Amino acid sequence: MNEINRIDKDITISAKKLKEEVKNLDFEEICEFNLNKEHIPEIPWGTLKYPGIYLIEIKNDGNSNSFKAWVDNFKSKWENEKYLRCFTPNLKKKRIAEHSVLADWIPIYIGKSKQIEGRVHEHIFKELHKTTFALKLNARDNMEKERFRLKTIKCDVENYNMIVPAIEAQLRDKINPLNGKQ
Repeated sequence: MNEINRIDKDITISAKKLKEEVKNLDFEEICEFNLNKEHIPEIPWGTLKYPGIYLIEIKNDGNSNSFKAWVDNFKSKWENEKYLRCFTPNLKKKRIAEHSVLADWIPIYIGKSKQIEGRVHEHIFKELHKTTFALKLNARDNMEKERFRLKTIKCDVENYNMIVPAIEAQLRDKINPLNGKQ
């Protein structure tokens, strides 16, 4: 067995351990916020200066009697012609199909960043015409009455590029956020 094969075997063992450990991870709720064209939402910006994984959820407004009805309404807003082809994530039918219960909070996006604060800021405030891929929530007039929640998992690790994408992928498969690039 050459050295590459030994490293591969070690990584396989570590990947199994990581998969088990991810089952024990919990997001920390950071805040809830509304969008506002007049001022920055009530997000504790200075406290998000760390690497990790973030989850953005949307509050069920209580106007739908089933998840299907709720998601149909959300889809009509999200896929409005005004917001298509603006470097924003698409709804994922496969992930939507994984939801059947109309929960109080519905996951719309999960992501990773070495600087959560900056990335979340882009998801909220990036302008539609900018080519950076983001939710661009504040630029969506039809989302201004919605309530959102931000959760994070701090992942300050030396091997970020190997570990955090693996954690993010496992959490994405578990949580099934409605939107995504992957």
